[in-house]
Amino acid sequence: DYMHAQTDINEKMRAILIDWLIDVHLKFKLVPETMYLTVNIIDRFLSAKHVARKKLQLVGVTAMLIASKYEEIYAPEVKDFVYISDKAYSRDEILKMESLMLNTLGFNLTVPSALQFVGRFVKASGNGADKEFEMLSTYIVELMLQEYFMIKYLPSMVAASAVYLAQKILGRG
Repeated sequence: DYMHAQTDINEKMRAILIDWLIDVHLKFKLVPETMYLTVNIIDRFLSAKHVARKKLQLVGVTAMLIASKYEEIYAPEVKDFVYISDKAYSRDEILKMESLMLNTLGFNLTVPSALQFVGRFVKASGNGADKEFEMLSTYIVELMLQEYFMIKYLPSMVAASAVYLAQKILGRG
């Protein structure tokens, strides 16, 4: 529940940022894990540091840069993030924010995501070969990325709930 400490941003701004980052993610053709790590980095950073409204997009693109370096084989370069943010931030601003974010997070980037748990829970449910079931479970988890109120739940719980809901929707459990 970090948003009460943020005076210049709110839950709706976070949702808009993540919606835009999903578009960026698709444009760069990044792996799904990168998006989940990006959101995790944003939330952990915002819970530790006060961020001005005009710097929220900078936090977002920097989080995606960090996540890309961690998850991707061929990560987009800093200049790509300068371009995608319509040159609102310079290369130096992004690199300074990267340093601040990594130091704030103690360079701790290895975190579990709901996506990883969905894969395991789909197999455990006995529906591992069912692509429709797996895609619906993954879609439900993806919907939760934008929802601020969902960050209070563990990734494993979000994934378990998504798999359960997919079973009910498809009449498989």
